Amino acid sequence: MVKYALFLGCQIPMRLPSIEIASRRVFKTLGLEAIDLLGYSCCPEPVVSRLLDETAALATSARNLTLAEDLGLDMLTLCNGCYETLAEANEILKHDAEKRSRVNEILKHYGREYLGKADVKHIIEVLHEDIGLEKIREHVAKPLKINVALHYGCHLYREYKGSDIMRKPNMMREIAMQTGVNIVDYGLERLCCGYPSMQADEEFSLKHRLLPKLSRMRSKGAEAILTICPACTIQFEIGQVMLRPHGFQFNMPCINLMELLALSFGAPPSDLHLELHRSPVQQLINKVLGVR
Repeated sequence: MVKYALFLGCQIPMRLPSIEIASRRVFKTLGLEAIDLLGYSCCPEPVVSRLLDETAALATSARNLTLAEDLGLDMLTLCNGCYETLAEANEILKHDAEKRSRVNEILKHYGREYLGKADVKHIIEVLHEDIGLEKIREHVAKPLKINVALHYGCHLYREYKGSDIMRKPNMMREIAMQTGVNIVDYGLERLCCGYPSMQADEEFSLKHRLLPKLSRMRSKGAEAILTICPACTIQFEIGQVMLRPHGFQFNMPCINLMELLALSFGAPPSDLHLELHRSPVQQLINKVLGVR
């Protein structure tokens, strides 16, 4: 059995519980044992925190990493932002003795020490490399015939094992294909959804990042947006609502890859609580599966 220490992050358990529910269903089906990390904190957030105080950000990440070290397991993340923060901190601390020493001086006050014994993997890597496409395909009981536009998320392009930034995005695409969906190429896959810039300039985020993506996706015939990043999911769902007062009407379902997998494995939509989405995911899936 594949076994990892599960880092859930902040957004999923607090704002997108349907992703956690779906992920645990997928883990059970595929024989992936995910041990919950008790007492973890924010990763921390990957864009601003390290710009404000790199040492504090590294120390926060290091403390989280020591929890996985205590279990003797590598860390599994479901969130792109958590992945980038923790994987980058791990690389820095493993190879920079001065920063590692500084961080361990801080951790000493909390009875912890970073040793660099755990690696960090994104769920995309675990599904593709440890589980494999063939096993995923074997468990697909209800292929979902939906036209989906993929949004990988900026942090998924961060690569620490080589120079191929498309390694994980290509994995995501191949995993999605096993569920029976038709992937609609729209040419703006690498454009940021605008979530980070939302904190600084709402109008820029909505009109110059989110709007171009939504417009192109719809014009190419996409019925749904497929994401893997919880922050991007929030941006697509709430952003569509925020665009309406500006005269732009979108109501595209936004579904996470883990939800898509769980549904294709035969999980009843009601079990996943898709009604918690701010976009019409439940209505789309009910229509596709013929659920009344």
